[in-house]
Amino acid sequence: MVERFLAVPPVGDEIGAARDWALMHVRNFPWCADWQPDAGSVALVVSELVTNAQRHGAGSVGLSLVLEESRLRIAVNDESRAQPVICPTAPGKVGGHGLRIVAKLSGQWGVTLLGAGKQVWAELRPPGPAPTRHAVG
Repeated sequence: MVERFLAVPPVGDEIGAARDWALMHVRNFPWCADWQPDAGSVALVVSELVTNAQRHGAGSVGLSLVLEESRLRIAVNDESRAQPVICPTAPGKVGGHGLRIVAKLSGQWGVTLLGAGKQVWAELRPPGPAPTRHAVG
């Protein structure tokens, strides 16, 4: 297992900095020869999860990357226990598509409640049978 953690700065270009940090680490992880996640998918999932934590969460925000066997878990913690919600779609609607994007790009995503907040996570895996799309725990 390889794990990296970033405390996301509360101001400035935190989304871009978090995305760049994640991509740098993902490029340097010891991947197996037959699979490595798409960099564009990693960038979008990180951007959406960090954006949601900044806009809808509370307190400090942390970004974790965990590589285990053939999966990459991207997780973002914040200090709010409010559950994320997939918004209904509507023609011409701007915004509210972040979790839908995360669900589409990841094999599985979910929320883990913590003592003081929550962690929203998504797992990128090699192609294969599609696991459950959403888990809460």
